[in-house]
Amino acid sequence: MKKYIILPVAALLAACGGKTDGEAAAQLAPKPVFRVKYIDTAALQGLALEQPENGQDEAGKPVADYLIAGMEQPNHIRLTGKHSNDLEAISGKCLEAGKTDWQAQSVCRTLFEQLVANIAEDADKLSDYLIGHAGLQPQQSGSGYAAVQNGRYVLELDSEGRFTFRRRHY
Repeated sequence: MKKYIILPVAALLAACGGKTDGEAAAQLAPKPVFRVKYIDTAALQGLALEQPENGQDEAGKPVADYLIAGMEQPNHIRLTGKHSNDLEAISGKCLEAGKTDWQAQSVCRTLFEQLVANIAEDADKLSDYLIGHAGLQPQQSGSGYAAVQNGRYVLELDSEGRFTFRRRHY
């Protein structure tokens, strides 16, 4: 009978990577509380962006592309969707020339943190988690991708500075 107790304990330790409860909990993604009911241009308030260029994506959906002020292509933010008051997604890319991370106070980090603050509560906690786990923080090896989600929305970031805020099922 004692043999059978050891197996679940060993499996539990393996799942936690041998870490204590506190260390394992620190690795879990924070549960976001998104303040937005619908994705719209209000999420871009206060962001340093140029005037939008309107067009269509490969699927024929309307898009508005905003260059990030002071930066060149491919650094941009894109709004995608047919309904201006209920868009499908906000996506973008931001990585300063010659950089592989987002330093504190950098254009990209500031822009991303402001975007997160516009859409979610606990913005500092979410931003720190995403930036750290995506591998965009100096001297930190992240997985290259990080995401947080609730029942309706997903916020994603990768190590190349690409990010998306989208509805899970549009």
